[in-house]
Amino acid sequence: MNAAGPSGAVAGAVLTSLLLTVAAAVVWSVPSMSVIVLLFGINAILAIGYQAFAGSTGIVSFGHVSFMAVGAYAGGIAAMPVADKAVFLPDMPSLLASWDVGTPLSLLIGGLVAAALATIAGPALMRLTGAAASIATLGLLVIVNNVIAQATPITRGPQAFFGVPKTTTFAGVFVCLAVSVALSSLYKWSKQGRSARAVRDQPIAAAAAGISVVRARTIAFVVSAFITGLAGALYAELLTAFSPGSFYLAQTVLVVTMAIIGGISSVTGALCGAALITALNEVLRRLEGGVSVFGATVDLPAGVSSAVMGAALIAALRWRPEGLLGHRELMLGGPERRHHSSAAGPPEEPQVRDQVPIHP
Repeated sequence: MNAAGPSGAVAGAVLTSLLLTVAAAVVWSVPSMSVIVLLFGINAILAIGYQAFAGSTGIVSFGHVSFMAVGAYAGGIAAMPVADKAVFLPDMPSLLASWDVGTPLSLLIGGLVAAALATIAGPALMRLTGAAASIATLGLLVIVNNVIAQATPITRGPQAFFGVPKTTTFAGVFVCLAVSVALSSLYKWSKQGRSARAVRDQPIAAAAAGISVVRARTIAFVVSAFITGLAGALYAELLTAFSPGSFYLAQTVLVVTMAIIGGISSVTGALCGAALITALNEVLRRLEGGVSVFGATVDLPAGVSSAVMGAALIAALRWRPEGLLGHRELMLGGPERRHHSSAAGPPEEPQVRDQVPIHP
């Protein structure tokens, strides 16, 4: 039986993640591509997390990488064996120094600590709109980066944080991707997600109908932070060593570019954007290292990949600001039937706009 409406959109997004997982498994069979495949999966989770907030609220956030940083450090500390903490972090508070929960729980802890940060910061930041809100999120990134750099007993400060066990696997990354896609899609079509989009499109009408603008945005902020923190914990347990500089402006540009190019209002679009940008970034990185093409050596100057990412973002904002997919979602089944309700509420967008129907 075909699914329809929001359930069809959720199923379509999950199907997209499964198709990408199959494609990633094929590429995974090439030995030199295993790390790239894992990075793609983590990038896809980051793009999904970013889309959950920016697509629902219309606020372009420049601070989401702060949640990735918090998730990476929290997950890394939780996963690090107690014996290693005694060697690498001798000044760590005893409560954290005696804490070793293993990989699955460390991923959950990374997401929950990031969500806790969003819960604390959200009510203040989400009172702002437009450029002011975007700048405020950038301020959050600067604050978190500086706190991490100064918390030497816990994070080793500006030095590399190392000793995290390398436990990120293909199964772990892509199971987390499927969970993140399902969570983001369920949120998008939930009452809270519709409230956030009502605030995005008609804030005055939404407030008049009894929707709390701050609460609607904050819920999106927290859901997004949890997914982003989960990606940060996976990233920490893949690299095993990182520093505050690993989670700053360069990573911010990458995340924003993936979400905007794919379609900031579409879960499916975020997945497609992550695949496209990860592939492009890897090709450019290899060209920077020098490769032989039909007997000729192509050796691009260092930094070209970053320049191309910036140019791609500018071009997308200029000629295709809604992204490749815009508001469209991969749909399983036909369009949703419109139900009329006597309950008062603000005007809402159609439940599923510009679907891409497929009929299994």
